[in-house]
Amino acid sequence: MARDGLHSRIRKYFIDDEPVNSGFVAYRGAVPMEQVERHADLRDVVAWLGPGLHLVQYPLRSGRMYNQVAVFRSQAYLRGEADWGGPAELAAAFAGCSEHVRESLSTLSIDNRWPMLDRRPMPDWARGRVALLGDAAHPMLQYLAQGACQALEDSAALAAELAAAGEAGRPFSEGLASYAALRAPRAMRIQRTARTWGEIWHVDGIARLIRDELLRARDVTDHKHVEWLYRDAASRPDADGAAEAAEVSPHAQVSTDRAAAVRDKESAS
Repeated sequence: MARDGLHSRIRKYFIDDEPVNSGFVAYRGAVPMEQVERHADLRDVVAWLGPGLHLVQYPLRSGRMYNQVAVFRSQAYLRGEADWGGPAELAAAFAGCSEHVRESLSTLSIDNRWPMLDRRPMPDWARGRVALLGDAAHPMLQYLAQGACQALEDSAALAAELAAAGEAGRPFSEGLASYAALRAPRAMRIQRTARTWGEIWHVDGIARLIRDELLRARDVTDHKHVEWLYRDAASRPDADGAAEAAEVSPHAQVSTDRAAAVRDKESAS
Protein backbone atom coordinates (compact mmCIF):
# COMPACT_ATOMS: atom_id res chain seq x y z
CA MET A 1 0.00 0.00 0.00
CA ALA A 2 1.21 3.49 -0.85
CA ARG A 3 0.05 6.12 1.63
CA ASP A 4 2.71 8.73 0.97
CA GLY A 5 0.42 11.75 0.87
CA LEU A 6 -0.31 14.63 -1.46
CA HIS A 7 3.15 14.51 -3.03
CA SER A 8 3.05 10.72 -3.47
CA ARG A 9 5.83 9.31 -5.61
CA ILE A 10 4.04 6.00 -6.01
CA ARG A 11 1.06 7.80 -7.60
CA LYS A 12 3.21 8.31 -10.70
CA TYR A 13 2.94 4.55 -11.22
CA PHE A 14 -0.74 5.22 -12.00
CA ILE A 15 -0.88 8.71 -13.50
CA ASP A 16 1.54 11.49 -14.38
CA ASP A 17 -0.13 14.45 -12.69
CA GLU A 18 0.85 17.17 -10.26
CA PRO A 19 -0.84 18.82 -7.26
CA VAL A 20 -3.21 21.66 -8.17
CA ASN A 21 -2.59 24.88 -6.23
CA SER A 22 -5.84 26.67 -5.36
CA GLY A 23 -4.04 29.93 -4.56
CA PHE A 24 -5.44 29.86 -1.02
CA VAL A 25 -3.35 29.56 2.12
CA ALA A 26 -4.30 28.59 5.69
CA TYR A 27 -3.02 29.62 9.10
CA ARG A 28 -4.00 27.47 12.08
CA GLY A 29 -3.89 27.77 15.83
CA ALA A 30 -5.25 25.79 18.79
CA VAL A 31 -4.85 27.48 22.18
CA PRO A 32 -6.13 26.89 25.73
CA MET A 33 -9.60 28.35 26.14
CA GLU A 34 -8.51 30.64 28.97
CA GLN A 35 -6.24 32.46 26.53
CA VAL A 36 -9.16 33.37 24.27
CA GLU A 37 -10.63 36.78 25.08
CA ARG A 38 -13.33 36.63 22.41
CA HIS A 39 -14.85 33.47 21.01
CA ALA A 40 -17.83 32.46 18.91
CA ASP A 41 -20.64 30.12 19.96
CA LEU A 42 -18.95 27.16 21.67
CA ARG A 43 -21.84 24.81 20.91
CA ASP A 44 -20.92 24.45 17.26
CA VAL A 45 -18.48 25.09 14.45
CA VAL A 46 -18.70 28.75 13.42
CA ALA A 47 -17.54 30.00 10.03
CA TRP A 48 -17.08 33.69 9.21
CA LEU A 49 -17.24 34.09 5.45
CA GLY A 50 -16.09 36.85 3.16
CA PRO A 51 -15.00 37.35 -0.45
CA GLY A 52 -11.88 35.29 -0.93
CA LEU A 53 -11.44 34.47 2.77
CA HIS A 54 -12.92 32.80 5.83
CA LEU A 55 -12.26 32.06 9.49
CA VAL A 56 -13.44 28.87 11.19
CA GLN A 57 -13.66 28.58 14.98
CA TYR A 58 -14.62 25.65 17.20
CA PRO A 59 -13.84 24.12 20.60
CA LEU A 60 -11.72 21.01 21.14
CA ARG A 61 -11.22 18.61 24.07
CA SER A 62 -14.60 19.28 25.70
CA GLY A 63 -14.09 23.02 25.48
CA ARG A 64 -10.61 23.13 26.99
CA MET A 65 -8.99 24.17 23.69
CA TYR A 66 -10.09 26.57 20.98
CA ASN A 67 -9.14 25.89 17.38
CA GLN A 68 -9.09 28.50 14.62
CA VAL A 69 -8.27 28.32 10.94
CA ALA A 70 -7.92 31.43 8.77
CA VAL A 71 -7.90 30.93 4.99
CA PHE A 72 -7.53 33.52 2.25
CA ARG A 73 -6.85 33.82 -1.47
CA SER A 74 -3.34 35.16 -1.99
CA GLN A 75 -3.09 38.10 -4.33
CA ALA A 76 0.68 37.59 -4.39
CA TYR A 77 0.10 34.10 -5.75
CA LEU A 78 -2.18 35.49 -8.45
CA ARG A 79 0.57 37.93 -9.40
CA GLY A 80 2.98 35.04 -9.79
CA GLU A 81 5.23 35.94 -6.87
CA ALA A 82 7.41 33.15 -5.50
CA ASP A 83 6.91 34.07 -1.83
CA TRP A 84 3.18 34.33 -1.28
CA GLY A 85 0.68 34.01 1.55
CA GLY A 86 2.96 35.39 4.27
CA PRO A 87 1.91 36.94 7.61
CA ALA A 88 1.79 40.46 6.17
CA GLU A 89 -0.60 39.31 3.46
CA LEU A 90 -2.69 37.51 6.08
CA ALA A 91 -3.10 40.74 8.04
CA ALA A 92 -3.90 42.74 4.91
CA ALA A 93 -6.47 40.21 3.69
CA PHE A 94 -8.44 40.36 6.96
CA ALA A 95 -7.98 44.09 7.63
CA GLY A 96 -11.53 44.91 6.54
CA CYS A 97 -13.19 42.24 8.69
CA SER A 98 -15.14 42.67 11.90
CA GLU A 99 -13.41 43.39 15.20
CA HIS A 100 -14.12 39.85 16.36
CA VAL A 101 -12.31 38.35 13.39
CA ARG A 102 -9.37 40.74 13.51
CA GLU A 103 -8.82 40.09 17.22
CA SER A 104 -9.07 36.35 16.66
CA LEU A 105 -6.10 36.41 14.31
CA SER A 106 -3.83 37.29 17.23
CA THR A 107 -4.06 33.71 18.53
CA LEU A 108 -3.02 32.14 15.23
CA SER A 109 0.47 30.81 14.77
CA ILE A 110 2.23 32.69 11.97
CA ASP A 111 5.30 30.45 12.02
CA ASN A 112 3.72 27.98 9.62
CA ARG A 113 1.31 28.31 6.74
CA TRP A 114 -0.34 25.69 4.59
CA PRO A 115 -0.94 26.28 0.86
CA MET A 116 -4.24 24.67 -0.14
CA LEU A 117 -3.59 22.01 -2.78
CA ASP A 118 -5.41 18.99 -4.12
CA ARG A 119 -5.25 16.83 -7.25
CA ARG A 120 -7.78 15.98 -9.91
CA PRO A 121 -9.91 12.91 -9.16
CA MET A 122 -8.42 9.62 -10.33
CA PRO A 123 -10.59 6.47 -10.58
CA ASP A 124 -7.86 3.81 -10.75
CA TRP A 125 -5.99 3.34 -7.48
CA ALA A 126 -4.89 -0.28 -7.79
CA ARG A 127 -2.67 -2.13 -10.21
CA GLY A 128 -1.47 -5.61 -9.46
CA ARG A 129 -0.08 -5.68 -5.91
CA VAL A 130 0.18 -1.87 -5.63
CA ALA A 131 -2.62 0.41 -4.44
CA LEU A 132 -3.00 3.93 -3.07
CA LEU A 133 -4.66 5.08 0.15
CA GLY A 134 -5.57 8.45 1.62
CA ASP A 135 -4.12 11.61 0.13
CA ALA A 136 -1.97 9.60 -2.25
CA ALA A 137 -5.20 8.45 -3.92
CA HIS A 138 -7.57 11.39 -3.38
CA PRO A 139 -6.05 14.58 -1.92
CA MET A 140 -8.84 17.09 -1.38
CA LEU A 141 -9.34 20.66 -0.29
CA GLN A 142 -10.38 21.06 3.33
CA TYR A 143 -13.84 22.56 2.94
CA LEU A 144 -15.77 19.41 3.86
CA ALA A 145 -13.25 18.40 6.56
CA GLN A 146 -12.97 14.96 4.99
CA GLY A 147 -9.27 14.39 4.33
CA ALA A 148 -8.52 12.24 7.38
CA CYS A 149 -12.05 10.80 7.37
CA GLN A 150 -11.65 9.44 3.86
CA ALA A 151 -8.31 7.86 4.74
CA LEU A 152 -10.04 6.04 7.61
CA GLU A 153 -12.81 4.91 5.30
CA ASP A 154 -10.15 3.67 2.88
CA SER A 155 -8.54 1.64 5.66
CA ALA A 156 -11.81 0.02 6.70
CA ALA A 157 -12.77 -0.87 3.14
CA LEU A 158 -9.26 -2.15 2.38
CA ALA A 159 -9.27 -4.43 5.40
CA ALA A 160 -12.69 -5.80 4.50
CA GLU A 161 -11.82 -6.44 0.86
CA LEU A 162 -8.49 -8.09 1.63
CA ALA A 163 -10.14 -10.30 4.24
CA ALA A 164 -12.86 -11.28 1.78
CA ALA A 165 -10.29 -12.11 -0.88
CA GLY A 166 -8.30 -14.21 1.56
CA GLU A 167 -11.36 -16.12 2.76
CA ALA A 168 -12.35 -16.85 -0.84
CA GLY A 169 -8.84 -17.93 -1.79
CA ARG A 170 -8.54 -15.12 -4.32
CA PRO A 171 -5.26 -13.32 -5.05
CA PHE A 172 -4.20 -10.36 -2.94
CA SER A 173 -4.33 -8.20 -6.08
CA GLU A 174 -8.05 -8.88 -6.49
CA GLY A 175 -8.71 -7.61 -3.00
CA LEU A 176 -6.86 -4.40 -3.84
CA ALA A 177 -8.81 -4.00 -7.06
CA SER A 178 -12.12 -4.48 -5.24
CA TYR A 179 -11.13 -1.93 -2.60
CA ALA A 180 -10.27 0.69 -5.23
CA ALA A 181 -13.41 0.06 -7.26
CA LEU A 182 -15.62 0.46 -4.20
CA ARG A 183 -13.95 3.52 -2.73
CA ALA A 184 -13.08 5.64 -5.78
CA PRO A 185 -16.58 6.92 -6.72
CA ARG A 186 -17.30 8.23 -3.23
CA ALA A 187 -13.87 9.79 -2.72
CA MET A 188 -13.93 11.45 -6.13
CA ARG A 189 -17.34 12.93 -5.42
CA ILE A 190 -16.06 14.39 -2.16
CA GLN A 191 -13.02 15.85 -3.95
CA ARG A 192 -15.25 17.61 -6.47
CA THR A 193 -17.75 18.78 -3.86
CA ALA A 194 -14.99 20.19 -1.66
CA ARG A 195 -13.91 22.38 -4.57
CA THR A 196 -17.49 23.54 -5.10
CA TRP A 197 -17.94 24.24 -1.39
CA GLY A 198 -14.81 26.41 -1.41
CA GLU A 199 -16.17 28.42 -4.32
CA ILE A 200 -19.47 28.97 -2.52
CA TRP A 201 -17.74 30.14 0.66
CA HIS A 202 -15.62 32.73 -1.13
CA VAL A 203 -17.91 34.29 -3.75
CA ASP A 204 -18.54 38.02 -4.07
CA GLY A 205 -21.09 40.25 -5.78
CA ILE A 206 -24.51 38.91 -6.71
CA ALA A 207 -23.42 35.33 -6.01
CA ARG A 208 -22.63 36.32 -2.43
CA LEU A 209 -26.05 37.92 -1.98
CA ILE A 210 -27.76 34.78 -3.26
CA ARG A 211 -25.65 32.53 -1.03
CA ASP A 212 -26.33 34.66 2.04
CA GLU A 213 -30.09 34.65 1.45
CA LEU A 214 -30.13 30.87 0.97
CA LEU A 215 -28.21 30.38 4.21
CA ARG A 216 -30.44 32.75 6.17
CA ALA A 217 -33.62 31.09 4.90
CA ARG A 218 -32.39 27.53 5.38
CA ASP A 219 -33.81 25.43 8.22
CA VAL A 220 -30.78 24.48 10.33
CA THR A 221 -32.16 20.95 10.69
CA ASP A 222 -32.32 20.47 6.92
CA HIS A 223 -29.40 18.25 5.90
CA LYS A 224 -30.63 17.27 2.46
CA HIS A 225 -27.63 18.67 0.60
CA VAL A 226 -25.10 16.60 2.53
CA GLU A 227 -27.04 13.53 3.60
CA TRP A 228 -25.06 11.48 1.09
CA LEU A 229 -21.79 12.42 2.83
CA TYR A 230 -22.81 11.02 6.22
CA ARG A 231 -25.41 8.45 5.19
CA ASP A 232 -23.74 6.40 2.48
CA ALA A 233 -21.62 3.42 3.40
CA ALA A 234 -17.91 4.17 3.12
CA SER A 235 -17.40 1.41 0.59
CA ARG A 236 -20.57 1.80 -1.48
CA PRO A 237 -20.49 3.88 -4.69
CA ASP A 238 -23.13 6.58 -4.62
CA ALA A 239 -25.80 6.45 -7.30
CA ASP A 240 -25.20 10.07 -8.17
CA GLY A 241 -21.52 10.93 -8.42
CA ALA A 242 -22.05 14.54 -9.50
CA ALA A 243 -21.11 17.27 -7.06
CA GLU A 244 -24.03 19.21 -5.65
CA ALA A 245 -24.11 22.78 -6.90
CA ALA A 246 -25.04 24.17 -3.50
CA GLU A 247 -23.63 21.94 -0.77
CA VAL A 248 -24.33 23.46 2.65
CA SER A 249 -22.70 22.11 5.81
CA PRO A 250 -25.35 21.10 8.36
CA HIS A 251 -22.95 21.76 11.23
CA ALA A 252 -21.74 25.30 10.47
CA GLN A 253 -23.23 28.56 11.63
CA VAL A 254 -22.35 31.19 9.05
CA SER A 255 -22.04 34.95 9.42
CA THR A 256 -21.50 37.30 6.48
CA ASP A 257 -20.82 40.98 5.94
CA ARG A 258 -21.79 42.82 2.76
CA ALA A 259 -19.44 45.72 3.39
CA ALA A 260 -16.09 43.98 3.49
CA ALA A 261 -15.77 40.47 4.78
CA VAL A 262 -17.51 39.39 7.93
CA ARG A 263 -20.31 40.62 10.16
CA ASP A 264 -19.75 40.54 13.89
CA LYS A 265 -22.20 38.02 15.27
CA GLU A 266 -23.27 40.25 18.14
CA SER A 267 -24.24 43.16 15.88
CA ALA A 268 -26.23 40.83 13.64
CA SER A 269 -28.43 39.60 16.47
